[in-house]
Amino acid sequence: MHSMHPNSRFIAALTLLALTIALPAAGFIATPPALREDGANFVRMGQTTFRWKSILKVYDITLHLGAGQEAPRALADAPMRLELRYHRAFSSAEIIKGGDELLRRNVDSATFEKLAPRLADLNRSYVNVKPGDAYALTYVPGRGTTLRLNGDALATIPGYDFAASYFRIWLGDNPISGTIRDELLGR
Repeated sequence: MHSMHPNSRFIAALTLLALTIALPAAGFIATPPALREDGANFVRMGQTTFRWKSILKVYDITLHLGAGQEAPRALADAPMRLELRYHRAFSSAEIIKGGDELLRRNVDSATFEKLAPRLADLNRSYVNVKPGDAYALTYVPGRGTTLRLNGDALATIPGYDFAASYFRIWLGDNPISGTIRDELLGR
């Protein structure tokens, strides 16, 4: 039986220690079951944790819909809110790249091109995040989709078509994860 060289064990132990320090110990942070934002009342529909490769926690995600709204109508022209609370640091470039790729996966090219100017406005608003930071996307009819970081509004993007398309990243036919979509919608 081949045994590990002492230096290899030391390097493995250091790697494990570094991963342990880099990953926050905090568990899932529940959002309130009901809240009010941008003049709309919201009720929590579902929440879960997105894990990369089913192992590393990336962010906790919560879906709130307008009070009285049912999950099957999640992408209707009605209030909806997603909150992502990060467990890891990400640059704005990483967030934008991932969002753009997932959006392209959920809309046709003509829709993507139509949304491009407003998507650019949203993308300019993203900043780097660290563990514990929370982005929220809140859509209210007639107002648009407001991006907030830790409660501070960064941008409001007009149009139901934009909201219905962008929320498909998590709730569409080709979301970041079908399991996450189903858990958010209470399926």
